[in-house]
Amino acid sequence: MNSFPFMKIIEGKKCLLVGGGNVALRKAEKLIPFKTSVIVCDETPCEDFLKLPVKILRCCYDRSLLNGIDFVVAATDERTVNAQVSKDCRERGIPVNSVDDPDGCDFFFPALILRGDITIAISTGGTSPALAAVLREYLESVLPADLSKISKECARLREEKKGAEYISTVRSLFFRSLGKETEK
Repeated sequence: MNSFPFMKIIEGKKCLLVGGGNVALRKAEKLIPFKTSVIVCDETPCEDFLKLPVKILRCCYDRSLLNGIDFVVAATDERTVNAQVSKDCRERGIPVNSVDDPDGCDFFFPALILRGDITIAISTGGTSPALAAVLREYLESVLPADLSKISKECARLREEKKGAEYISTVRSLFFRSLGKETEK
């Protein structure tokens, strides 16, 4: 499935995470660094959720839980529940990710590389999360360890240099960190 990689600000947004198992836990762990308010809906969530800054509702999914929610992740072990969540969200215009059904998704969770202000997202449009993870591992191994520091320096230089000079300086900083001359 071909999808456009929006980088959306989700800080302060409310996410309803339907499900409390390991898959749901991994989704919550991806959202928390982005300062999203995660609300977990599950009668018996796994204990690891208790260690996370999330709100836990010990209940079954009900469409009334969608009130005031910005986006939803359906991550239960029950395909019928996930499908119902997806249907309810689409009726209300709420973006939804259904972990077991790419066609029931309005967005996908990419494999992420986070280094300070740098976020690199890799997606296969839901077709192969394993391939996205392998690509993430590879990119992490070849990226400069100090990418966050480089990003901060580039932000500072943006105020001093303009146009082609700025781009050339950024390119030089990046490739020097890799031990290479500037590449084109």
